[in-house]
Amino acid sequence: MFGLRKLRFADLGTGMSMMICSAGLLVSSALNAAEPGCTPGSCRPTIQGGGCCDKIYEDAAERLKNLNPGCCAPTTCAANPSVCDPNAVFNGCNSCGNGSGHGCGFLSGELGEPWSMISLFDNECGGNHFKDNGWVMGGFTQFGYQSDPDGAFAGNGNLLNQKEYKFFGLNQQYMFLGKVADGSKGFDWGFRGDLIYGLDGNEAQAFGNINAGHYDYLNGWDHGAYEWALPQLYAEVAMGNLSVKAGHFYTPIGYEVIPSNGNFFLSRQLTFYNSEPFHHTGALGTYKVNDKLSVIGGWVLGMDTGFYQFDSGNSAIAGFTYTISEKTSLIYAGIYGNLGWRGDGAINSFILTHKWDDKWSTVHQFDVLGSNLGSDFNSAPGTGGVAGDSTGLINYAFYDINPKTKAGVRYEWYKADGTSYQTLTGGVNIKPMANLVIRPEVRYMFSNGNQQVYTGPDYAGELYNQTVFGIDAILTY
Repeated sequence: MFGLRKLRFADLGTGMSMMICSAGLLVSSALNAAEPGCTPGSCRPTIQGGGCCDKIYEDAAERLKNLNPGCCAPTTCAANPSVCDPNAVFNGCNSCGNGSGHGCGFLSGELGEPWSMISLFDNECGGNHFKDNGWVMGGFTQFGYQSDPDGAFAGNGNLLNQKEYKFFGLNQQYMFLGKVADGSKGFDWGFRGDLIYGLDGNEAQAFGNINAGHYDYLNGWDHGAYEWALPQLYAEVAMGNLSVKAGHFYTPIGYEVIPSNGNFFLSRQLTFYNSEPFHHTGALGTYKVNDKLSVIGGWVLGMDTGFYQFDSGNSAIAGFTYTISEKTSLIYAGIYGNLGWRGDGAINSFILTHKWDDKWSTVHQFDVLGSNLGSDFNSAPGTGGVAGDSTGLINYAFYDINPKTKAGVRYEWYKADGTSYQTLTGGVNIKPMANLVIRPEVRYMFSNGNQQVYTGPDYAGELYNQTVFGIDAILTY
């Protein structure tokens, strides 16, 4: 729901700093020149005329890895031009971070390296004491607009008890700080804290506590439609291939997530919003069996609770991630037992991802929820029905138009307590720069079984039979 070097290169003078950096790059070039058979994946930096071109600086945010995974093509930059000589040309790349033949237009050329808050601690030659020791910090700011409530985040689903649509508002102001527990060092420790403020704050709160005032749920932090939340606050230990986190953390179940920059679309699935947990309090372990298989297991206090046990919530979580091939992965996660505010039952989620070629990729998700809650999602208008049993089938297709533009479509069939709901969403992600994404979308919803008229602030209509337009912008740092 959140040693500094004794002798700094700057002390030697700018000229000497440039000489030292340039010398390092020349040595790397000589190494590559000595091995003409070098191929992408060898991860050796080069300058113009060298054999390979590889990314040498990892971004701290996992969500941005798809901007330049692994090794890059020979026409892209191997290093941020700000490292060493800003006027140098590496592998045909100019100071814009673009290949010499790619231009520097708004939607042309390469994105280059995104900036992050932890970069404030970089030294003159790209080293970073905190980043090198596993520390992570950063955040993002998201402003968005949706023309109408969407049955999920905008307008609190079918509750419609507050207006989060028909105006351009702050969806999420997000900040995080932490340290990754790296078991490859032997025993290591870590932690993570996330803070969110905005229109989505109520979804990030521990609403599974039910009773107001516990942890971040309805404890006086809210300001109308804008709320504060602490969706993550946990400690972590690791040794070898095993890591264990304990505290309050996001669920491993499902494909979409609370932080907006972790999703392709502004809007969310009905399945995600109405059937899946958002976060848990408890302990969760991850074990890497081999390069293809990782498994998870843990115990939590039901669904969506924050350092509080509602209705004797007591659940087990289990799952795995299996890399079938370089292009295909299968992910499973489930929760079973006393789910707290959602009764006794279980939810199982399967996700299959596949990359067809350099441009096309697909994601397929299948969720099943079964419980004894005894509620009816297709309830009378205004009563805010909660699904007791549901099935969700969601399919995504993505197409990379160019390094700065990506198109996507999502089709969802969601059946809750005997009634079917369908949504079809299409949109694009436009990245004029590495730290900014603009996401326009159109969402069409239809349900023959629920043609009821829902009313809320500045809205009266068939919530699940309408077309909703949305657009947002996310600035990461």
